[in-house]
Amino acid sequence: MSSKAETIGDVFTVVRPMNAHGAVTVRSATTNATYHLVAHADESTRRALSSLAPGESVSAAVSRIGGRGNGFRVEAATPRPAGAGPNGITAGD
Repeated sequence: MSSKAETIGDVFTVVRPMNAHGAVTVRSATTNATYHLVAHADESTRRALSSLAPGESVSAAVSRIGGRGNGFRVEAATPRPAGAGPNGITAGD
């Protein structure tokens, strides 16, 4: 078994916005799985997530944090425009 955490890239919908501890709950658009994002690669990634409200989408890469139960670290995040489809194009583009 590899010691390196697998990174999952997907489009996620915010279920619960960032709390006082910096955690965000999201749901995968592909698998409908729920992820608890509890750590961030850097400050710009944390800021990108902190601006999102429930129902908004973000393209992100996440990896499981060992020893933190069901927690995931966000390696990269890019908020998606409202109404964007799976390829990031909004209606009318």
